[in-house]
Amino acid sequence: MRPWGFEPDNISGPVKIQCINPVDFEEELTELYERAYKGLEEYADTDPETIKKYLKWLYRRAEGGFLVAFDGSRIVGFVSTDHKWVSPDGHIVGEIHEIVIDPDYQGHGIGKLLLEEAVKLLAQKGAKIVELWAGEKNLRARNFYKGQGFVEMEKKGRWVRFIKEL
Repeated sequence: MRPWGFEPDNISGPVKIQCINPVDFEEELTELYERAYKGLEEYADTDPETIKKYLKWLYRRAEGGFLVAFDGSRIVGFVSTDHKWVSPDGHIVGEIHEIVIDPDYQGHGIGKLLLEEAVKLLAQKGAKIVELWAGEKNLRARNFYKGQGFVEMEKKGRWVRFIKEL
């Protein structure tokens, strides 16, 4: 368990951030992923077995950067990082492959907390640029990333690329 807690608005107690192996929480993470992408299925895997494979892929790429937010024993969000990702322009960047927040906990600072911790972790691993992608119709996510200092760089198909220089 990380040595810090964070108390967002309207949460029962401090939210704890922990680096985990998603296999240990496979069912909870799969269910959270499905609920978080409800209404945005065009940007997500929808088959539970495919989601489980995706979670394992995220963990392999993360090398210690698969962080989960817990409210007590309940998983309320996760973020997956990759400090050796090759960007579309051929540079090695810190990539945030996925950030997922429980819909019941959105708007309470958990996404911001996870994003900040992910950026810090990528910086510690040497990243000078952090990159992430959001669905073009996911305006809530796009506005959130802009509010956290990310800049829209390009659109590819139904995805929008963001970067943040560190």
